[in-house]
Amino acid sequence: MCLNLVYNQFSNKNMISQKTRSTLKITIGTILVAFGTLLLVAFSSGYNFDIFRGEIFSTGLVLLGTNPSGASIKINNKSISQKTPYRLENFKTGNLNVEYSKPDYKVWNSSYVVRPGEVTFADYALLLPNNIEQSDNFTKLKFDNLITSEERFKVYAFLNSPGSIYELDQTNNPKKVIELPPNSAIQPPNKLTENLLSRDGSAIITRASYENGSTAKFWIDSASAQLVDIEALLSQKASDIKFNQRNSKEFYSLAEGKIRRANVDNKQILDLAASSISSYQLDREYIYTLENLNPIEQGQFLVRYDYNGNNRYVLAQLPPSTSPREILASEYNGQKLLAIRSTGEGGLYVYRQSEGKNLLSFAGAGVTLDAFSPNGRLLSYIQNNILKTIDIETGERFSVDSTDTNSISWITNYQLIISKPNGLYMVDFNGYNYNKIPPNSLSTSQYRYAIKSNDKSVYYTLDGNLTFFTLQPKGLINFR
Repeated sequence: MCLNLVYNQFSNKNMISQKTRSTLKITIGTILVAFGTLLLVAFSSGYNFDIFRGEIFSTGLVLLGTNPSGASIKINNKSISQKTPYRLENFKTGNLNVEYSKPDYKVWNSSYVVRPGEVTFADYALLLPNNIEQSDNFTKLKFDNLITSEERFKVYAFLNSPGSIYELDQTNNPKKVIELPPNSAIQPPNKLTENLLSRDGSAIITRASYENGSTAKFWIDSASAQLVDIEALLSQKASDIKFNQRNSKEFYSLAEGKIRRANVDNKQILDLAASSISSYQLDREYIYTLENLNPIEQGQFLVRYDYNGNNRYVLAQLPPSTSPREILASEYNGQKLLAIRSTGEGGLYVYRQSEGKNLLSFAGAGVTLDAFSPNGRLLSYIQNNILKTIDIETGERFSVDSTDTNSISWITNYQLIISKPNGLYMVDFNGYNYNKIPPNSLSTSQYRYAIKSNDKSVYYTLDGNLTFFTLQPKGLINFR
């Protein structure tokens, strides 16, 4: 009927032939179908039509969410009636400011750009309590250091004198794992350093120092307290030790440009064929090495091996560096990711695999710290007193001033803990919501801290006294 109405506006049956009328109907019909198809494509691509204004505008989807949920929402400084979590359907593209507020919590805000047909994720907000409740005085032991495993989130506390290691149980009560043995002079160790945990927390490596100046490096089973003298097993000084990420009873050591693998159970030693190695790193599948070229002015090869040191594969070539480089390994959506940083001039290179290609990019010089988020998507680093973050998936970059930062670590996939001389701070990956958290010490040199990301807890020792607090509301199951 609609086609006939349009047709009758342009034809007169007494004046136009039957053939012309048929052609006109087909033409008008084709135009209407084409117009309808364009509208459908536009709508599916994130465009809407305002019938009252006769305006076609682009839209996107905005996901809103907080931990804890039930926060009030402001969109571009205007309150809406809904609480988090909430989906903003068909939101007009452009700049977006989101603000969350909830009684007894600090106000949270962030800014975004909504793009046509895309999803804007504003559902990762971790709301900080106005008053963070801390638990202390639950043990009289005074600890000198803390460390947390990447998996299973086991927390271990180290006591220098006498050299002892404790595991914190589920109620955070310290349970002694081992007291390190005396050396040949019958002296207990007075300091534990270079502490390292296996990925699952089932094994510990530590260097024990004694009053007479001697040292010994031990591998320790955290469940049975089995003890192995690493340097006696290797028949050499052990340096740059790293755990096999699939087997905590194996570890690797670098000495004189060669990598040696040792197994504490069967006492087998394997010298890898690779040579001229300046540094190395492991993930679950491979060993990554930086190998000096000859002459050294040609730079270094970034090389991948299997865990036995076989199947050598050159990933990239790096220019020469005036100082040693460190490798940080991660993975995101099946992509292998490496951050390679010079410890001197701070030149940072980022390697990743994409569509079967090996890509190497230079992030800049002056980088002092770097860390991948737990899921590998975000790489944050300190460059000239600025905290910078790269989104591996989108390529977006974020930055915020972070002067005097001593260390950075992730507490969620979207929030970092920053250590500064006057205490700890939490900040979102994009630089928003930079807030101070305990401990409220005048100097970070007075304490050590560790993070359990599974329950968003922070543990710290201040003058040896152990304290912890959690930023995870009870009962919350699902949070990005």
